[in-house]
Amino acid sequence: MKNSKTLLTLLAGTLIAGAAYGQVEVTITGSTAFRAITIDRAASLFDVQPPAGVTNDASTGLMTFNGTVSNAVPSLGATPVKIRLSFSGSAAGMIAVRNQTGVPTAETPGVNVNKTPDLALSDVFPGAATPPLPESAFNRSQLGVIPFVYVKNSALVGITNITREQAVLLMTASGAYVDELGNPVPAMPASYLGGVSTAPIYMVGRDSGSGTRITVEKDIGFVGTPTLWATNAAGQYVLTNGFSSGGIERGVIANRSDAIGYLGRADYNSISAFATAISYNGVAYSTANVQNGSYGLWGYEHIVNRAGGLSANQTLIRNALIARIKDPVFQNTNPLYTSSFESLSSMHVERGADGGTITSLDF
Repeated sequence: MKNSKTLLTLLAGTLIAGAAYGQVEVTITGSTAFRAITIDRAASLFDVQPPAGVTNDASTGLMTFNGTVSNAVPSLGATPVKIRLSFSGSAAGMIAVRNQTGVPTAETPGVNVNKTPDLALSDVFPGAATPPLPESAFNRSQLGVIPFVYVKNSALVGITNITREQAVLLMTASGAYVDELGNPVPAMPASYLGGVSTAPIYMVGRDSGSGTRITVEKDIGFVGTPTLWATNAAGQYVLTNGFSSGGIERGVIANRSDAIGYLGRADYNSISAFATAISYNGVAYSTANVQNGSYGLWGYEHIVNRAGGLSANQTLIRNALIARIKDPVFQNTNPLYTSSFESLSSMHVERGADGGTITSLDF
């Protein structure tokens, strides 16, 4: 009997030890805005730098890291950890997490496998996604602040500011064209925005799944379907549902003398030799103006997981990743962050929804 008890005790200890060292897997999907940051901060969690892993598509962030994270998460000790990264877009990522829909992840070189995502990055609150998602479906944390700017081709002389009302009107009134009945549709002239030209101005923007588009439309209070333009192979304007990336949009703004649109800061900086950022509601974009609330075109980057959907060890990884991304030193000094975003810890204002009222954090 005594030997049986001893054997059971040893067996129980072995099972506990095995559980403690069982591999922890976390799959991350969602928005591309923080893709480079998430890759960098996820990699930083591992004890060995750079961590072992597989990269099957660096351009989209399809990669997997393997190793231990005892420095970042001491309680996990020698437990092996695998973090899979597969970015898809804000709304698509949150929907995949909520519905437990598989996303492609890198398994071995050249081989991908579908995995159920545990975390998703999003440029918007769940309720602003298309379709809207209930806040109660997720545990959500804010990671950073994303500013946006209206940008014109520098040839549009005289345009230095756009009001909220002008921005709303621009969404549906730009670009001259003939409707399906053959009737010419008049377009907003550049002079309406203060330009010296009376020729039509053309609005370019992102597709309906873009967090950039959702945030800007919420910030200016636009509701409806915008009239957006692209250029065809012949360089002529054609109606479009919007661009899938800021890189494509910025190319049109840089190359067309009558184009205007909205961009993230990094996309604007890359074409600043050909384009100019304009003020919004009389306030120029600056870090200080975002932080004090006088400039209103900005939103948050969020990370979500399904409510009750993480194990205790997965939660440890999630919390460690959030801490690495939100670290004030990283957000205030690392060019990977400072080139595009505003430090969350330096904000003096907040808002409770995309386009929501800006309120003070100081009083």
